Amino acid sequence: MLPSFRIAAVLAATLSVVAVPEVSNATPTPHARVIDHVVVSSFSEKRDLIDQGVSHVYSGAWAHVSATTTGVSLSRSGPGSVSFTFDPVAGQKLTVGQHGNLQRAPFAAAGFAGINITGPGAPAGCARVTGSYYIWDIAASATGVLTRLDLTYVEHCDALPPSNFGEVLINDAPHVGTLSASATRITFPDQTPLLPYVLTNSSITPEPVRLRQSGTVVTHFWLIPVKSTCASVVPAHGSCAYTLRLLPPKPGVYAATMLISAGGSTMRLVLNGSAP
Repeated sequence: MLPSFRIAAVLAATLSVVAVPEVSNATPTPHARVIDHVVVSSFSEKRDLIDQGVSHVYSGAWAHVSATTTGVSLSRSGPGSVSFTFDPVAGQKLTVGQHGNLQRAPFAAAGFAGINITGPGAPAGCARVTGSYYIWDIAASATGVLTRLDLTYVEHCDALPPSNFGEVLINDAPHVGTLSASATRITFPDQTPLLPYVLTNSSITPEPVRLRQSGTVVTHFWLIPVKSTCASVVPAHGSCAYTLRLLPPKPGVYAATMLISAGGSTMRLVLNGSAP
């Protein structure tokens, strides 16, 4: 195992920065027979106005889920309520590829795709937004309800440099053995925050897991389990939270692939990041 890719007990300082992820079974929605698993990795840079530098993994307890080829809307109510909205250009449908030139949804002008993310610092969203979202994978039923989605996004509130970014997975979370993961790919922005990653075990028995980095190049990405036992096993009907971190020694672009092995199979987490 490479020295730059460490699996160790997380420090108390790390716990104070990264929020404990919430993991539970998905709440039924009007589309529950088609949409049965929604997970969002919501990451926030320092001085981001929306989530104010606190990152989360959300899985389950959704108050509202609407996901069709004409737009995606997800929301959670209660303390710290958040929501995520992604709309295509009016008259078009969500498709694989880059969706840029964004304005605030649902007020985007003709020819503009829409985005609106709300959080503790911006309960109604931002009056002015810049950013983009990329759809890696999408599928829908005959009625247009999404049966699968993998979408990554980056939004700048009021066009300021700090970003709110992450990944939305609908029925598309990667699986290996009895484990499902909270993300497929993570791109760190210019800042290097601590980001949460979660493995969930659906089995009645603990699932041994092996985490390692692909290749032999030192990439300066760290993976730190919140509980030391999660370096080797995910508990039955439970989850393990990890902290991902990029510590670049100098300016540049960095990349790595994390390999998660369980049940005789392996899945990948693609990591990218840059340092100014």
